[in-house]
Amino acid sequence: MDYAQARLQARFGERPDEQVWQRLGETDELPAFLEIARASGLQRWVAGIDASSDSHWMEISLRARWRECVAETAGWMPQRWQPAALWTARLADLPALCHLARGEAPYAWMSLDPVLRPFAVAQGELRAAKLRQDALDFAYAQWPTPGTPAAEALEPQVRRAWREQWRRLWPGRGDAAALEDLAALMESRFKEPMAAARQAFLHRLRKQFRRATLRPAAAFAFLAFAALDIERLRADLLGRVLLRQAGLAP
Repeated sequence: MDYAQARLQARFGERPDEQVWQRLGETDELPAFLEIARASGLQRWVAGIDASSDSHWMEISLRARWRECVAETAGWMPQRWQPAALWTARLADLPALCHLARGEAPYAWMSLDPVLRPFAVAQGELRAAKLRQDALDFAYAQWPTPGTPAAEALEPQVRRAWREQWRRLWPGRGDAAALEDLAALMESRFKEPMAAARQAFLHRLRKQFRRATLRPAAAFAFLAFAALDIERLRADLLGRVLLRQAGLAP
């Protein structure tokens, strides 16, 4: 883990601080927003996005950057830990798959996403069948009939199924306590609005990252930070793009 830790520390040190996020929050125009992002640790996330990008392209681009980040991080880790690290790439797809499993119409960008496209382009019963079959392998959960009460409560079930498979991929139990603590922390963020307790949450996550130095849990804590940064950036970007598309941007 020595090599992995060195790379993780370097990447962690590139993360934007709150001053960067504050500047972004005060910037309404998308070109200026992107200029600030490119001059910060967010540069790698906005690669491929420009002021002419629409909301669909931004969604696809950010998802691609996440998968690249996971693959890169997994490549730093000991080989026996790589399957568990690569499994985290699937986290980005869980909300979209749940959306489809509830019987909702696919968003336009889903047909452009290489992972979601097979589900998004399928119609009616074929889509339901693909979700029950292909996504059974994906999330290890039985997909309910769309429109039923079970479908409405799907996301917690699928997150739980994802965690169960993640645990199966751990090559040993030596880092289990740290990983379980991290999983519990990440699950807690679904119980209260992230914006209301962001700094306290990030402080707890930072402590877990530091305590896990030279252990596999450090890589997963880093990926949690990356996911949160992308999530926050996505909200800021899409808000500005949608205002522009609606003709309401300054």
